[in-house]
Amino acid sequence: MNTSNAKPTHILVGLYLLMMLSFLAGFFLLSEWEGNIIRRSTSSSLQLKEGVVKMEDNHLIRDSPLRGSPDTPLPLAWLMSFPNSGTSYTITMVKKVTGRNTASNYGKESRGEDGMGVNVFAQNGTTAAGPPFWIDPTSRTLSHPTKGYILTKTHCGSRCNNCSVSKYVENHALFLQHCLEGRYNIKDHNGQITEKLGSYDKALVKRAVHLIRDPFDNVVSRFHLHYKNLVKKNRADQIAAYPRTREGFRRFCFDEGKRYYSDEKQSKFFKDVFDSVKDVPCHADFYRYIQWHNLAFTTTWDLNVPSIIVHYENYTDNFIETKDALLAFLGQDGIYDAPEFVTGKTYRDYYTADEIDAVSVLFSKLALEKTWHNTKHYFV
Repeated sequence: MNTSNAKPTHILVGLYLLMMLSFLAGFFLLSEWEGNIIRRSTSSSLQLKEGVVKMEDNHLIRDSPLRGSPDTPLPLAWLMSFPNSGTSYTITMVKKVTGRNTASNYGKESRGEDGMGVNVFAQNGTTAAGPPFWIDPTSRTLSHPTKGYILTKTHCGSRCNNCSVSKYVENHALFLQHCLEGRYNIKDHNGQITEKLGSYDKALVKRAVHLIRDPFDNVVSRFHLHYKNLVKKNRADQIAAYPRTREGFRRFCFDEGKRYYSDEKQSKFFKDVFDSVKDVPCHADFYRYIQWHNLAFTTTWDLNVPSIIVHYENYTDNFIETKDALLAFLGQDGIYDAPEFVTGKTYRDYYTADEIDAVSVLFSKLALEKTWHNTKHYFV
């Protein structure tokens, strides 16, 4: 055996140890470098949002505010909300404070000079059909955002009122589809108006603001919206049957529960929870609330977009911090005074202690960890 080129064993061992030390040193230096990036990129945001709004922990916010141009319009930041959880105030506050417009998936909330919705991405007088739409396209006091993200309202899916199980049970794919779409009107050359359903590419969505409200207040407020619609339609019989009171609410919920009793009892989606919640007023709306937030968290995770959580009560408890955190997340400047936030009434007394306990059990069985983590304080 020729050993003229063989290296002594102690030299090989030494080289191996030197290589390992170099690797470990590089690994620890890289880890420290990455750790510094994480601390630098998140410390200001987390400090600003501590106890006020929550930054989802699977994203690092490293970018500076984006600036738009005719060729590269600004991306969207969804305002995701289960209806009646603070959407209107959030939209109004951002517009008033920044002097910049916001958007919506829903054409009825946009009215241009011709009475039709104005698409966010329409340029130089051209038209682009479908959502999203500027909410106040003819406003003389609001201009379009020139940097950051366009706050865009979406209620997504799984939110119908007074409806059967098949109308609101959804999977993630269908929920996402609803997050991206909205109805709007178009006018043909004869002046005839037709309603259409349109949508946009999910790649336009780069951030999300997730609103959360006390589920009991949220459910009762949805009844109040239903009552308001009855008044608009002059439905005198139902207005009399379901007055805007605790008793009217409970009667409405009782009749809804009776109407869908068989549907829910036979549904596999209520299999493990039906008996415990069937007597809770508007129990189906709590199911929809849980499912909606479960799917909202799943959707932002799947899209891999940064998101923050804004709890409705923080507009009362920590208004300045909440406002500043939201504007920072949107990359928008606060210039003007914010409109007054009128604290909404709480409706916990519309429910008995046993009914509240039953809803808590429903949450414990159906809510994802993210949903439960962000709602459990409502049951303490």
